[in-house]
Amino acid sequence: MRAPGLVLLGLLLTGCSLPFTRQHRDAEQWVVRAEAMTQTGNYPEAHAAYGRALNASAKNGLTDRVLFGLARLYTMPENPNRDYRRAYEHLERLLKEHPQSQRVGEARAWRDLLATFLAQREEMARLRQDVQRIRQDLERLKQLELELERQRRR
Repeated sequence: MRAPGLVLLGLLLTGCSLPFTRQHRDAEQWVVRAEAMTQTGNYPEAHAAYGRALNASAKNGLTDRVLFGLARLYTMPENPNRDYRRAYEHLERLLKEHPQSQRVGEARAWRDLLATFLAQREEMARLRQDVQRIRQDLERLKQLELELERQRRR
């Protein structure tokens, strides 16, 4: 009676672990594909592969690697869909959800660099608006000055 119980227990344990290892293997394959596609400049396909890896990696410890890869993908200079804010968001998620990851140090450095860059970019946009407003004000003042000069000559 003990042997059938052990066999049943063994089957249950093996059966429970098979989906996990299959999920892990699938996620790993998608990550490897995504990384290779990123290296060759196939960014849309890399993004899709990272998305599949993210879905498959939810329970197997690869999520930090996927998030870091996505952040890297979004910062590639040649990527026409480069998006520093999304890269920042992926790094922020990595740091919050995986504080023990081996990628934490590098992720924090990149996140901080991106935060500084994004803040400076926003400041530049604000300053450009200020310059545009000042140019418009200057143009109005020139028009007023011309009008005043005409009135004095009359």
